[in-house]
Amino acid sequence: MTRSDNTDSIQQAASDWFARLQGDAGLEDWTAFQAWLEADPAHAAAYDAVEALWVELEELPPEHVAAPATAPAETVVAFAPRPKPPAKPPARRWVWTGLATAAAAAAVVVAVLPQLTRPTFTDYTTKRGETREVALADGSRLTLGGATTLRVRLTRAERDVTLVDGEASFDVAHLENRPFVVAAGDREVRVLGTEFNILNHHDRLAVTVRRGLVQVSGGPDGAVRLAKGQQLIHTRGSAASLVRATDPDAAFAWKTGKLVYRETPLVEVVADLNRYVATPIRVDPSAASVKVTGVLVVDEEAAMIRRLELFAPVISQHSGSEILLKAKPTRL
Repeated sequence: MTRSDNTDSIQQAASDWFARLQGDAGLEDWTAFQAWLEADPAHAAAYDAVEALWVELEELPPEHVAAPATAPAETVVAFAPRPKPPAKPPARRWVWTGLATAAAAAAVVVAVLPQLTRPTFTDYTTKRGETREVALADGSRLTLGGATTLRVRLTRAERDVTLVDGEASFDVAHLENRPFVVAAGDREVRVLGTEFNILNHHDRLAVTVRRGLVQVSGGPDGAVRLAKGQQLIHTRGSAASLVRATDPDAAFAWKTGKLVYRETPLVEVVADLNRYVATPIRVDPSAASVKVTGVLVVDEEAAMIRRLELFAPVISQHSGSEILLKAKPTRL
């Protein structure tokens, strides 16, 4: 293999690694990538050239970046900066090789430009009753509850997440200069490193902190800070939010298959259950004022309904398309 062929092969590999690490890369991918970097100094140089060109492309106005004719369905997420090996003064004979490497990198990036100019968000979703754990490249770990949609974009300046709908817990890696920001409904949660849970469903938002400190903004009162054991409750469209003390473990219990309620309106309980059961549940007006206290185990649908009937004064009526919860008749 000639030096030119070898350079082309390295540049292709560097571009492949760059595109691969923009997606849902796991620990095995990052381990293999590090091994590839350390195998040959030319690998790191080639990757740096690809990365540098991509940074320049990111900073261009949108009108200067050509969009692909047909965009693939999946999206990619920007990666966390990787630790670079100590720089060594290059020998003079490698100067021209370095220039050739950069030129080859530019050519390869242009070739894969349609792949790299896609929106830099990655979508994560779960079905009803499903939970999913996601490890981000920055070291943060997310857990998605049932029927949840979440979008992630990691950049060098910030880590952006949108909780479109559903529930998710966040164990955020502490990075001083890269805040972790979650958009949920009409509020924004900003942290540097902490563990918290967010429920954003049916215009209802609940932010619960188990470790660290978060800041919720977007309301007329400005930013609200929440510490360990505090919870913010907000209904989309309303001006005020409620901040109260709570047991954070109760908010995280869904991760172990339990839903914990304490004097919770039945309509809110049903909104949660509808993310776990196949048959839609609806609350009859007769049971609109019912409140629920108890622990519901996430289980088979019929078993969950039976437990709910034990915890609350309701009865269920089944039809082919839904389950209707009515207030239990009072005895005379």
